[in-house]
Amino acid sequence: MMLRSFFKYTVIILCVVISAFPIYYLLVYSTLSWQEFRYSSKPILFPNKIDYSRLFSNFFSKEFTNSLIISSSATFLSIFFGTMAGYSFAKFKIGGFHLPFMILSIKMLPVVAFLIPLFFIAFKLNMIDTYLPIILSHLIICLPFAVWMMRGFFIELPIAIEEAATIDGCNNWQIFWRIAFPLAAPGIAVTALFCFIFSWNEFIFALVLSRKDAITLPVIIAGTRTQFGIHWSVMTAMSAMACLPVFAIALVAQKYLVRGLTLGAIK
Repeated sequence: MMLRSFFKYTVIILCVVISAFPIYYLLVYSTLSWQEFRYSSKPILFPNKIDYSRLFSNFFSKEFTNSLIISSSATFLSIFFGTMAGYSFAKFKIGGFHLPFMILSIKMLPVVAFLIPLFFIAFKLNMIDTYLPIILSHLIICLPFAVWMMRGFFIELPIAIEEAATIDGCNNWQIFWRIAFPLAAPGIAVTALFCFIFSWNEFIFALVLSRKDAITLPVIIAGTRTQFGIHWSVMTAMSAMACLPVFAIALVAQKYLVRGLTLGAIK
């Protein structure tokens, strides 16, 4: 029994180390200067010093704010419309099975199918390099996922609770807002986190629809490649800082994430 437990925990620790080592390596190399990158002949596992002040002052003022505004807005809109659409699909069977699946299939289409029409529309409306077209383009990625996920979460909710609320005199909107929405909070947290990650990491729409004022972190990270080569120290530091919001949100919503990922797994 002890040997079995030892083997189990050894495998778990090994998997954690293998999964976390690339992140640790990224954090270590994000603290190195260009000279250390260029002239180091061996992998560096422990940094000599940690200094992000130059990167914060030069790179993370506008781009970080732009990404945060765009991703938060896209996530809020996806959850706002996705919860209502998912509830209607789950409880009122609108469109049967095919309509929700057709909405999900939008996410499977190639980005270029939307990119050129969206660019021409934004260009005609003089909205290039503004937040709105980028936020709306991110809804193409996030909203179908949110609708499908919330439909699955609402299907798993006990129908008896909603029937009891109907007997007590609640209408459909009150049942949704007072009963279904709080019960599905763990599922909403999981869906919101994934939508935020999708929007935060999106590159193509932000690259085409932005120029200077609405540029996002993925675009500016890719722009660290110049005619003199790739600025690895800058790229790794910016990539490390780009991971922080996702880690922070996951840490704060950890309780809801665990409940949301297992919602409906036990009858």
